[in-house]
Amino acid sequence: MNAGFGRRTFIRTTAGTGLAAASGSAWAAEKPGAPAAGGPENSTDPYERAVRDARMEWARLPEDPGAAPYLGNGRTVARLVTARGGRAVRLLVGGRGTRPDDPQPGRLDLVPLGTPTAISCALDLWHAELTGRLTTTRGSITFSVLVDRHGPAVLLRASAEGGERVSFDAPPADGRTRQLTWVHQGGGAHQLLAATSETGRGTDEGSLRALLRADPDAVVERHRDWWRTYYRRAYVALPDRTLQRFHWIQMYGLAVVVDTDPERIGHAPALLGPSGHLDIGPFARAVERGPHPGHGHLTSALPGVGSKAGRTENPVRASGALALWEAYRYSPDRRLLAELLRPALRRAVDYYAGFLYAGVDGLLHLPVTYSPGQADVTDCTHDLALVRWAVTTLIDTVRKVGDDDPRMADWQDIAARLTPYHRDDTGVMVGAGVRASGSYPLPSHLLWMLPLRERAGEGDQGLARRSFAQWSSRREAWHGGSYAVAASLAAALGDARRTLEMLRHLTGSGTATEGALASNALYTHVDSPFTAAPFEAGQALLELLVGAGSGPVEVFPAVPDDWRDVRVAGLRAPGGFVVEAARRDGRTQGVRVRGESDRPLTLRHGIEGDVEAWVSGPGDTGPGRRAELRRTGPGTASFRPVEGRTLTVVRRGVDPDFDVYDVPASDGGRRWGGLG
Repeated sequence: MNAGFGRRTFIRTTAGTGLAAASGSAWAAEKPGAPAAGGPENSTDPYERAVRDARMEWARLPEDPGAAPYLGNGRTVARLVTARGGRAVRLLVGGRGTRPDDPQPGRLDLVPLGTPTAISCALDLWHAELTGRLTTTRGSITFSVLVDRHGPAVLLRASAEGGERVSFDAPPADGRTRQLTWVHQGGGAHQLLAATSETGRGTDEGSLRALLRADPDAVVERHRDWWRTYYRRAYVALPDRTLQRFHWIQMYGLAVVVDTDPERIGHAPALLGPSGHLDIGPFARAVERGPHPGHGHLTSALPGVGSKAGRTENPVRASGALALWEAYRYSPDRRLLAELLRPALRRAVDYYAGFLYAGVDGLLHLPVTYSPGQADVTDCTHDLALVRWAVTTLIDTVRKVGDDDPRMADWQDIAARLTPYHRDDTGVMVGAGVRASGSYPLPSHLLWMLPLRERAGEGDQGLARRSFAQWSSRREAWHGGSYAVAASLAAALGDARRTLEMLRHLTGSGTATEGALASNALYTHVDSPFTAAPFEAGQALLELLVGAGSGPVEVFPAVPDDWRDVRVAGLRAPGGFVVEAARRDGRTQGVRVRGESDRPLTLRHGIEGDVEAWVSGPGDTGPGRRAELRRTGPGTASFRPVEGRTLTVVRRGVDPDFDVYDVPASDGGRRWGGLG
């Protein structure tokens, strides 16, 4: 079912109900559940076709919120489940809810007159709207739900047929559920409802009533327009339809759960950068607000205490420095370095400097800390990696900013004397005397590989491969998140075969199983949608298409041989570069790279044989003027772009036409949603 909110349905089916006059809105009165104009079957827009093809459909609505359809705006998530033993459709509305002691979502039930015999629904990602049909012994109720992108309201409209009616009921609060504020208008057959679990401006009953009286159509259209614009930032078309749909679901999930609140900067997923969606994260607001005041509450996580410190977060990660660095890698905004990253790194390095001690070998060591999910250990690889990354990145940041700092010599001394990771014949160990011999759901001791992307010394690629092989060979304790992390590690190693193995296990692509994710493509082992999205896997998929390392901009660095046709546009590479590329019949046909900073470009375009190149500016039409490339290796060239200019490289004789297009599917692929 791919239904929308078309006005014509209102004119055709609800004339004379009186609701249109009461609300002043066609959206409020129209019958939900009609096919949306311009759906995937008849749209000429490849963006719309690709996103709507990734819709999720449920032949029956689940009782488990973890497998339910979900909508959101970065602050609030709404989910739909069956409740009361299958007698009602329950709307769950809540905030972040990322900890076990957080308040549970507010609850509101749509209760029919008859006994339900079927409940089905579909989530249209293109407009972030859910439509459904509840069939009962008395008739049927069709409904549509969205979470307004620009406000606190969840909008729901419902229409009854036959002998049914629309009735809402809020179950009694039990002391742990959120307070849900809701209002509705209309008669028993057709009703429009607005609800919110947020507090503050615009969340009282009067504000919700004013919203319904004013123009819900305008709210809905602005909401839809935001989502349409959002999806057009980048494009991915793959022959593996399951993984293509998985990509678009990850893009949907980013916009649903990522908050712009600067307090959440440490939780911003790295996927924001390569997918071209940094603007929906907290970085711009963090620059406006200035440096975080600090993380003094974390001082109980003292080195020397280990896991006895309780539930505490590593200061480097809690400072948001990792997320800031990832954002800077993909953005030309140097304010992230000078105004946010440098103070965050200084606090973290200063914190650890007081705990490092010199051993008899003259090197600096760490006392006992906790390697998450593994062990208490001295010279913990997890913490050493974060300290090493923090101090070397701080040094590099100060140099980039161009300021002198009186502590520079101290930081350089720490970087030079910090002890290497302990290792054995299987790779990097958990810490001093502790081998990575058990089965761990998450490889805390491999943090230096990813996300830190550290080169661990001579023979580091072999060391990284051995370390990854040791961890990935023991899967007894793995869950869905383990396969996502394994995919991202394999992608960072450029191992397409292993990356696809992990992604296909996770998603059920090309297998007889449904994969390790729930029916809504979220982790099954995590309760909150805000922490249940497998963004590491989404990042791994993009890293097969555009490299994420700190070296050359790599196009299709690890595309599997059986992906004969691939089309991408708007993806980002480190250095502030925007990449388009086309692969046809197993060969790269053309690459286009736009520079958004003055950083030099070394491009590993991978085009075999002779190439032609053009450079163009923002106002140019056509491919631009001819450009000279300095060839630096097979399929590799260097070029000094000017900010805002675009370099186009194509196989000689190929027309540099970069219209976005679909690619042939190698299979029908899996569609997410509940089974019948």
